Amino acid sequence: MKRIALFIFLSLIIVSSIFSISLDEIISGAKELSPTYQNMILSYENSLINIRSLENKDKIGVSVSATVNPLYEERLLSEEKGMSASSSAILTLPNNGNTTLSLGAGVTALYDGSSTVTTLSLGASHVFDFTGYNSSDSEDLTLASTKYSTELSKNTSELNFEKTVINTVSALLGYEKNIKKLEKSYNDQKALVDKMDTLGTYSTTSTTYINAVNVLNQYEASLESAKKQFENAKANFEKVSGMEWTELDELPEPVLDLKVYDNGNTSVLLKSLSVSSAAESYKAQLAKENPMNLSLSGKINGSISDTSSTSISGTVAYTGDNWSLSVAPGVSITKDKTTPSVTISGSWSNGGTQNTNDDDTLKAASNKVLSAENDYRDALSSYFEDAQSLSLRILSWQASYSNSKAALDYAKMVYENEKAMYEYGFSTEKDVNAALLNVISAEYDLKTTILDGLSLERDLKIFAL
Repeated sequence: MKRIALFIFLSLIIVSSIFSISLDEIISGAKELSPTYQNMILSYENSLINIRSLENKDKIGVSVSATVNPLYEERLLSEEKGMSASSSAILTLPNNGNTTLSLGAGVTALYDGSSTVTTLSLGASHVFDFTGYNSSDSEDLTLASTKYSTELSKNTSELNFEKTVINTVSALLGYEKNIKKLEKSYNDQKALVDKMDTLGTYSTTSTTYINAVNVLNQYEASLESAKKQFENAKANFEKVSGMEWTELDELPEPVLDLKVYDNGNTSVLLKSLSVSSAAESYKAQLAKENPMNLSLSGKINGSISDTSSTSISGTVAYTGDNWSLSVAPGVSITKDKTTPSVTISGSWSNGGTQNTNDDDTLKAASNKVLSAENDYRDALSSYFEDAQSLSLRILSWQASYSNSKAALDYAKMVYENEKAMYEYGFSTEKDVNAALLNVISAEYDLKTTILDGLSLERDLKIFAL
């Protein structure tokens, strides 16, 4: 009879082990069903679209246009009709000088063939900046910062989501362990009260009997409360993972690899890029207040007709702090004569009250550089402090893991001894069940410890990003 009762107890304890799921399956299912995770993926994809748009700014810009007029009249009130067509193309090169190349062509022809005019034009322009500021450098920094922050945000969010799932599983294991302990306490107490009722050793009005019943009622209430909490946790788990909660498979041992880099991780790198961006903003403001630009542009226009002509024009302009000077030479060539021209112009101002505002703006930009440098040093210092903290967490977990395994091995040894003693009549069924419950509790503790380690593994991966 004792063996039958013990078998029934063991069957109830291990029945949940018949079906099990792995932690990887749980995490994958949660990622598929979680709106929060799916929104994170959508946000990441939108960020990639934004990055592609920033990258496209570095490509050669091409603008093409064309017009056709099939009812062209050579002059007002003339009945001579013809066709007029023109086209143009502008190429903008992705460099700091905003280099542009332009090409234009046009043709006008009367339908009676009496007149045909063809025009061609070619132009180019470029700006040389001698202040040392390069706008493309600032754009490259923005692009690099956006790329790094996008990947960092996505990977960090994914690992934090996995940590949330792991913590949910760990909480469920805690509920299961608590229920099994409460069930054991409740069953033992109920057996005690039933024994009192059967033997009649205590009256129902005695203090001992009343205390025993009160303790039983407390265990019953605690057990019902724990079961409700567990059911709520399971329902939440099913919503998150799309799976019914069953026994958890054997867990993999965490890989606690702490990677520390001399220059920090991506978070520190982003602070470094912020310093460079602030420095570029300072250069931009300095270039604005003290410009030193040389602009070159030129254009050739020509027409082929009875009165063919060609014109060549150009502009050279230098812009300084409060002054500018430009020279615009040109020449017009026909078959009868050549007409040169040159225009020289300049300007100067003392800046008025604007200089004070510019100086304040420049000072503010300089302060932002210093602030960014301080933030970078703080980030690098915090990085090494976090590395030390993580190193201590690894040591602490390793100690907990060793203690949990030792506790489980000891509980198993005691359980085997109790079973052997029970076979020879030196132990009771209650003692065997208690020893088995200690084994199960130790197994739960070990799984929880491993889950803590897997959560720590995600923290180490985040730190290494």
